[in-house]
Amino acid sequence: MEKNMKHILLIVIAGVGLFAALTNLSAVLRFAQSVVGIILPIIVGGVLALFINVPMTGIEKRLRRIFEKKKKKLSDKWYRVTSFILTFVCIALVVTLVFTLLIPELVSTVKGLYYLIETRLPEWIAYLERLDPEAEWLEEMLAGINLEKMVQNIGSGANVFFESVVSTVSSAASVVITGAFGLIISIYLTLGKEWVCRHARKLVCAYMKPAWAEKALHISRTFSRSFANFLSGQCTEAVILGILMFLAFTIFKLPYGSLIGVLTAVCAIIPYVGAFFSGAVSVILALMISPELAVRCLIVYVVVQFVENQFIYPRVVGGSVGLPPLYTLIAAMIGGKLFGIIGMIFFIPLMAVAVELVKEDAENRLSRRENRAV
Repeated sequence: MEKNMKHILLIVIAGVGLFAALTNLSAVLRFAQSVVGIILPIIVGGVLALFINVPMTGIEKRLRRIFEKKKKKLSDKWYRVTSFILTFVCIALVVTLVFTLLIPELVSTVKGLYYLIETRLPEWIAYLERLDPEAEWLEEMLAGINLEKMVQNIGSGANVFFESVVSTVSSAASVVITGAFGLIISIYLTLGKEWVCRHARKLVCAYMKPAWAEKALHISRTFSRSFANFLSGQCTEAVILGILMFLAFTIFKLPYGSLIGVLTAVCAIIPYVGAFFSGAVSVILALMISPELAVRCLIVYVVVQFVENQFIYPRVVGGSVGLPPLYTLIAAMIGGKLFGIIGMIFFIPLMAVAVELVKEDAENRLSRRENRAV
């Protein structure tokens, strides 16, 4: 009887709280926004720690194998700190390599555009001269211009421009500060991940029922494994797509092949849609040369992207997280619709966790039915 009363009391309190929240929804949303702003560096640090932990764990495992074969006993702290330093060195090397390949290509692209404009400029001037600037429609347009109103519009536009500049600068400063705190928090989390995991496990076991605690720990372990597999598969897929794009541009004699290949590999970290940014860049650059070349560039890029999205990506990334190609595509689409780029990155391992949990639950239910039948 006492247990039922507690349940009824909890339901009443929850109902009253929900009613109060719905009647004061704007205040609740403002409070939630302020709370998210406070804990945002922690969220950013946790996300960065997830990404850093994947290569760091792989490097740590390899270091342990090497030194165990040599029968050298080193402390866990040494392995952790060394793998952390090597991870950041590898990230710095990859970034340096990308910029080393990208900057010369950008410089040559800008020079090529300059020479293209220089050679086409007489044609453009001749075309403007053929339009006859003294035409009647131009005189009528100039006669209808209100200079006083134009000055007022320019002044109000300048005020809006300066306000937007100040807002952009303050937002950029806030992003930099949040990123700096997030990076510091991620360093603490990655270096002390065993301590953090141990305390989190204690809290889960202390405040949850044993069955629920075991389920929560199982879900977290499954997500960690799936995310690590997904990130490694995504990086592999990005390299494959960059090489394919470079080969396709080279075979069909399209310009800026190496630039588009490197740019595609960098942008392809974002599932499915990231590479379309480099596609837009390639089409714009080809359009500066000729419209026919831009059309050919668009066709080649779309075909390579379609083949990669339908056949390579689901098998490389989906296979790494244990998902069929259809589920991988659905997870990326739903995540992108709900949360944008971050959703596309995290929904694929989340889908893998959900599928694995459903499979385990279905197998447990079937085994219990078989045992009852026996």
